[in-house]
Amino acid sequence: MRALVIGGTAATGPPVVRRLLERGYDVALYHRGLHEAESLPDDLEHIHGEPHFEETIARDLAGRSFDLVVATYGRIRYLAQALEGKTPRLITIGGFPVMKGWLHVRDPHNAEHDGPVLIPGYEDNELEEDGVDAFVDRMIETERAVMDRHAAGHYEATHFRYPYVYGPHSIVASEWKVIKRALDDRRRFIIQGGGLTLSTRCASENVGHAIALAIDQPERSAGQIYHLADDVQFTAQQWVELIAGIVGYEFEFVEIPWSIAPPGRTFVPLSGQPFHRLMSNAKLRGDLGYRDAVRPQDWLRKTVEWWLEHPPTVDGRGNNMKASEFDYEGEDRLLAAWDELLASAPEVFSERVYFRHPYPHPKQLGDLL
Repeated sequence: MRALVIGGTAATGPPVVRRLLERGYDVALYHRGLHEAESLPDDLEHIHGEPHFEETIARDLAGRSFDLVVATYGRIRYLAQALEGKTPRLITIGGFPVMKGWLHVRDPHNAEHDGPVLIPGYEDNELEEDGVDAFVDRMIETERAVMDRHAAGHYEATHFRYPYVYGPHSIVASEWKVIKRALDDRRRFIIQGGGLTLSTRCASENVGHAIALAIDQPERSAGQIYHLADDVQFTAQQWVELIAGIVGYEFEFVEIPWSIAPPGRTFVPLSGQPFHRLMSNAKLRGDLGYRDAVRPQDWLRKTVEWWLEHPPTVDGRGNNMKASEFDYEGEDRLLAAWDELLASAPEVFSERVYFRHPYPHPKQLGDLL
């Protein structure tokens, strides 16, 4: 059996490839050759090409056919068309921004402008309106291109929506924003909203497990869209605490309001949005029997250890983090101003108010309270 993985060299590639090999597939990777994952077997075929344009896809895949294609990369709306007649089974990857209000990708101020959203996010939530965000428009177009071709009988397709995925080989080093602050002994960690916001995450190993479940159960998964998410989710502060604990560090969290502390500095992932983005994986659990293959805490440890061995470049080039994301001088000025504000805050209320439940506890017959 022949399987093609489009992409395959970032966080989710090795877990997907390993499971395909375990199932007896001969695996080929189709990607641009810019990244290679050392954890992949050396004897895999690599088709180095360009999976983003119709003409290059046609050229790169000419004369080839596969029993299964897992498309995690490239312009999937073009790949969906090019793969007609080349495979009976297609699994594709998209993301949560297709849901209305969840993320305006091209808006640099999405943290302030997105939402509010329905919590949790289900697969049948309303999609974003046309024209709100050009990138999201393309994501929705991609989903429809895949599902329309499934309905037309060109192949059996399953589509997954990714949340934030963490793991070795990730192209997004969000955890480094916490790791570096711990290594630099930045004891005070600015956090907004009490650190209580929930952002959906999924371990790359659990992504591979979910995709394998779809491969093993085509009769259930064909024609379906599934949300990917770890069974266990953490608040923003819990996530930071977990990362810090792995490197043997403990932060003092300082809650400063969103209106004063700009999100996206010490916050992970995304831009520190002031509301929850919690995706439900109930459909995946019900249809395919999904349960986490690894504990998120364990996979986060593996992720942090990988970043310690492969520290990301912070130079602002391409998708690299910028030095301004570690503006310690600016953070210290903000913390000093916040400390001064708290020290000068007046005592406004003469008495603290506590909640008392409204039910009576009569001690003897006739008592009303």
